[in-house]
Amino acid sequence: MALIADGLTYTYGAGTSFSVPALDGVRLTVGRGELVVVAGTTGSGKSTLLRLLAGVLAPTGGSATVDGVPTTAPSARGRVALVFQNPEAQFFAETVLADVSFGPRNLGAGDPGAVAREALAQVGLDPEAFAPRSPFTLSGGEARRVAIAGALAMRAPYVLLDEPTAGLDRAGRQAVLASIAAERERAGVVVVTHDPAEVLAAADRVIALARGAVAFAGTVPELLAGYAAYEGAGLRLPDVVRAQLLAIERGAPVKRVEFEPERAAAVLADARGAES
Repeated sequence: MALIADGLTYTYGAGTSFSVPALDGVRLTVGRGELVVVAGTTGSGKSTLLRLLAGVLAPTGGSATVDGVPTTAPSARGRVALVFQNPEAQFFAETVLADVSFGPRNLGAGDPGAVAREALAQVGLDPEAFAPRSPFTLSGGEARRVAIAGALAMRAPYVLLDEPTAGLDRAGRQAVLASIAAERERAGVVVVTHDPAEVLAAADRVIALARGAVAFAGTVPELLAGYAAYEGAGLRLPDVVRAQLLAIERGAPVKRVEFEPERAAAVLADARGAES
């Protein structure tokens, strides 16, 4: 049981003189309980990949399946939840509650309102304060968190998030990252981002896209052991990680690589002490 891209290819305007290739032979597998980070610069094909995995687009080559079913098939309905990069594109209802509860209501949830309120709380928004508000009066950060709540409320076995922490303040980022960690306990989660620093440490696998193709695919330890292909895709590891990797390359006895700055500083201090 998995969400799978097998040789996935997509061309916008295929068969016309205006065709633009967006993805070329991408392979990706996401199991339930896994967090996969897809990184890439602007135009690398990240958002197109999510739309194909969610069944919003049909591939021009290869396949995208969810639990053995094509993502575009009617029977795939409700299995994949997608949060777009621009959350305002998802809003249509008069209130936040109506918008967030739309998915669970259509999927036959017993109490869609309760599910929606739980999802709002999961992303750090007070249901009592936000449920009656119009989604079109929200700030950018609030809109992003409400859009994520709408996806979480579907309780889909796979959740796809496009730049989920973009534009959020510190409290908002922490709430969204906590909700991703909680969702990963029951679902397969894909996070697409051009700056994966906040989610890299928790990832099961990392995929780096460049010009629509996979430039790197592997676990985080594999990435740390050989990051040239990753950075060759125009990406950059977090500075705190790079500092430790450079120390290792220069022969320092760094025991492990940490992603949190204070822990990284302690590791580097220990390595320096071991050298003296």
